[in-house]
Amino acid sequence: MEVRTDPRLLRSREAIVAAATALLTESGLEAVTHQTVATRAGVGRATVYRHWPSLLDLRLTALEAGIPPPPPAPEHLRVASGNDPREELIHRLGELAEPWEEEQAGAVLAAILGGSRHDEDIRRLRESLVHQIAEALRPAVTAAVQRGRLRPDVTPETFAMATAGPLFFERFLAGNGLDRDAVSAVVDAALKGWS
Repeated sequence: MEVRTDPRLLRSREAIVAAATALLTESGLEAVTHQTVATRAGVGRATVYRHWPSLLDLRLTALEAGIPPPPPAPEHLRVASGNDPREELIHRLGELAEPWEEEQAGAVLAAILGGSRHDEDIRRLRESLVHQIAEALRPAVTAAVQRGRLRPDVTPETFAMATAGPLFFERFLAGNGLDRDAVSAVVDAALKGWS
């Protein structure tokens, strides 16, 4: 039997998530409360509580919505097709870094990094984000190891640290954009250093 969802509930839920993410981006995690979200979303506070009885869950939802998972790599870049893993690595890192160009991503990342020091659930969200980055790179890193482009001891996790870290620094600390040339330079440095 198919369960039908009331379209009004879906619309209110979407409006609440959008409002919570906007508040997070504008004013930080502490600005996300049931009342402020209800006001921004144009719904009653009881509606927000109905969807998210816990403030932490509401904040976690805003954080997760702020950094959606990357889409799959296009078929022509997948390492299974026999192409050079370098191109897939550049593509995947570019996709991961693309949202960092938006103000929302910086605010969400800052909230995750700051909140993870004090809250176990946000710490798990941070770990999930790190895992997501490593998993996005795993096929291409594995292929690069198998084809001799990377040393056998290089894992997706270490490759992510060596590449996402400099891109994070470049974007959020140096304040520079992350175009294809910037991503390519980071990938090439990692490939050269670990060849």
